[in-house]
Amino acid sequence: MNPLNAWLYLDRMDLRRYWPSEAPLPWEEFESRIKSGAISLDECVFLPPRTRHAFGIALHPERYLPLIPSITVPQPVAPDLFPLNEPGEDALVLVSANNRLTLDLLVTVWSHGLTRAYLLLVDCLGHTVDMSMIFGTFTPAKLTEALRSSGLAGRVKHRQMIVPGLTAPLAGDFRHATGWEVIVGPVCAAEIPLFLGDRWVPPEETSEGTTPPDGTAGNDRS
Repeated sequence: MNPLNAWLYLDRMDLRRYWPSEAPLPWEEFESRIKSGAISLDECVFLPPRTRHAFGIALHPERYLPLIPSITVPQPVAPDLFPLNEPGEDALVLVSANNRLTLDLLVTVWSHGLTRAYLLLVDCLGHTVDMSMIFGTFTPAKLTEALRSSGLAGRVKHRQMIVPGLTAPLAGDFRHATGWEVIVGPVCAAEIPLFLGDRWVPPEETSEGTTPPDGTAGNDRS
């Protein structure tokens, strides 16, 4: 990693857990062959197109994720509700910190798919998720306030949210404070498509089983 770029927790991804047990290749062999270039995801026709697309993002994050500078001071954006892909009442609800770089990272990941979601940014004083956990600014009270002020409960018919993996120690407190079901997501943004499974909808050109994009495909984030 370039010391001028932020650590994006790429080394914290556990991709083995998404590998189907019935796959003709064991994970270790696949990982070795994909890294050496001996096999491509296009050849892995035993994987559904959505899974191939999601693995493409996780295995080649440099093609998809923006370069995030290593900045130690807070970079606040409005703690607001951001609609992604024209979400409706069944849309996913993602929660994160109100950091500009965090927002850029998550919106970039979402631009490579068509999944409908609401992204709720909690007022963490502009800290990233990891820094907000260190400084204690990502709290159940702040999350509850974000839900109230956003009016999110009136926009979705479910009560389920996905919180960042680094906030796992607070998951129980989040549930108690909000009354919502809390699902702890991955630590690394590049793992989100795999984590979502069938709920991750790749761009239309990959939904028919064609080649995963090279990082240039986009969509209307609304």
